[in-house]
Amino acid sequence: MFSENLLNPAELNELKQKKDLINVFTLFSMWSQVILAFILYILFPNLITFFISAIIIAAKQFQMVVFMHDGAHGLIFKNRKLNDLASQWLCAYPVMTDTIPYRKVHSQHHKFTDTEKDPDLSLTAAFPTSWKSLARKFIRDLTGVAGFRRYSAALLSAWGNEDSIFKSFSRFISKLKGFFITNLAIFGILFIFGYGWLYLFLWWIPMLTFFSLFYRIRSITEHSGLKGSDDFTFTRTTLVPWYLRYFLAPLNVNYHIEHHLFTFCPWYNLPKAHRFLARKGFISEMEISKGYLPVLRKILAN
Repeated sequence: MFSENLLNPAELNELKQKKDLINVFTLFSMWSQVILAFILYILFPNLITFFISAIIIAAKQFQMVVFMHDGAHGLIFKNRKLNDLASQWLCAYPVMTDTIPYRKVHSQHHKFTDTEKDPDLSLTAAFPTSWKSLARKFIRDLTGVAGFRRYSAALLSAWGNEDSIFKSFSRFISKLKGFFITNLAIFGILFIFGYGWLYLFLWWIPMLTFFSLFYRIRSITEHSGLKGSDDFTFTRTTLVPWYLRYFLAPLNVNYHIEHHLFTFCPWYNLPKAHRFLARKGFISEMEISKGYLPVLRKILAN
């Protein structure tokens, strides 16, 4: 389905508008919340504040991945170099990912969605599934098992299979230098203030646990349990209240049909895209879920 057939040129141009200041503020807000979450636990160290700080940091780590996704589409800043710089150093590298290779793979997802050539097909292949299987997946997320496997696989992939240890080590450093630099900076700042141990407890534990759960739920809601012939039917938009969006759908990532239809649309214009489609009567044709429970019903085997 071609987006130019859905909206008029004026509406499409409105959706394409990039507003750099919005993302300057949002990036600042994202990292400020991470810092404040660390400060909260440092000032009031107990189990309750640890949980609050950990879940906030995990939510912001998830937001970094979503922001990196916008960066892969060139939607953070109008200037492409500045876009990639922000996407890499403020979003991707801190959580051990990389905008450039992701951009290449992700473009194939948009081109071949829900086909054998879709690189994300493995994310939906497990569904429908049983309650027990889904519960096991969530338990693996919250216990850090899934996260440990994910980052172990990333480290092994970075090491590669070169014909010498020197070449493997060089490849490893080259692939992960951004991750090492940004994480050394996070650890270094905490260490200077006498809280270096929080790098493990409040950066890595959230990333291994809550982040994994948030990422899995996002992956499930976007395409799982759907069979169709176009973006209206094999992609899902999930409408959720603000308190769930904070953790599970930052930067309007829940408007996934709109993103597939208008890949040039920055995150802050996606709700407007939804309104444009609703105004033209397309909502009845779209796969829209009001909350996560209806999604679960679709992905669970009878």
